[in-house]
Amino acid sequence: MATEVARPRESPLGLTVRGLLRQRSSRVALILLGVIILVGLLAPLLAPYDPAAQPDIVGLKSLPPSLAHPFGTDPYSRDVLSRVLYGARLSLTIGILATFVSLTVGVAYGSVAGYLGGLVDGVMMRVLDALLSIPRLLLLLGVLVAWPHLSIGALILFLGLTGWFGLSRIVRGQVLALKHAEFVTAAQALGASRRRILVKHLLPNLVSPIAVAATLGVAHVIVLEAGLSFLGIGVPQPLASWGNIIQDGVDQIATLWWMSFFPGLFMVLTVLTLNILGEALRDSYERRS
Repeated sequence: MATEVARPRESPLGLTVRGLLRQRSSRVALILLGVIILVGLLAPLLAPYDPAAQPDIVGLKSLPPSLAHPFGTDPYSRDVLSRVLYGARLSLTIGILATFVSLTVGVAYGSVAGYLGGLVDGVMMRVLDALLSIPRLLLLLGVLVAWPHLSIGALILFLGLTGWFGLSRIVRGQVLALKHAEFVTAAQALGASRRRILVKHLLPNLVSPIAVAATLGVAHVIVLEAGLSFLGIGVPQPLASWGNIIQDGVDQIATLWWMSFFPGLFMVLTVLTLNILGEALRDSYERRS
């Protein structure tokens, strides 16, 4: 009699990806996001001009879209298309790296608090409550106004270190729910250390909520960085980000409409696709819970 071969259990990441690809809207969002990321990566090859070059401050300034300059030029005669392409690279880089910092700190903090429990958990949660009481935007504005010339690396680090509070609560709750599960008890009986149980057994089961938080976090950071750059306290000139491209034409927004429209369009499409993916991941995770 033929014996049935047991099929290997699919990983949480595999289940998440399969659930994501099942929805048509998320597939379209993935393709669109992939195109935007590819455009950012290939910006040096795709950009027709140097994004910081000011070839003719008088004759080429504030030109509307044309064949020579498809997205027009800004008041400093710089090509807006080139700046938008380079802005995609910088804005996405800041969003991804800052979110990575947030994920690293938030997952570590929440998992340690949830797994250790007791007094350690109580103290760590009271510290987190104090941090959550400070509005993130107000904190960013205060620090960036006090130190307006932060490097890109420092800006990424600061954005990341102010964005992990909510994620740590989610991770803590998931760890509290899983730490008494049978597979954890079995690992303890086999003599596995706390560190091994946390890293090898608990965290892999948190892939889905972490993926949701990462996707939505990148979108939030992109919007936050654009807002700070628009106010003149984010990415410094002459570097191009979507926020400071819009800020360059803010004084003549009615006549220099292309200065707001094209970088704004790229930013809206990026944030929209990330939000669609985040919601699809959340739906997939909730259906399996």
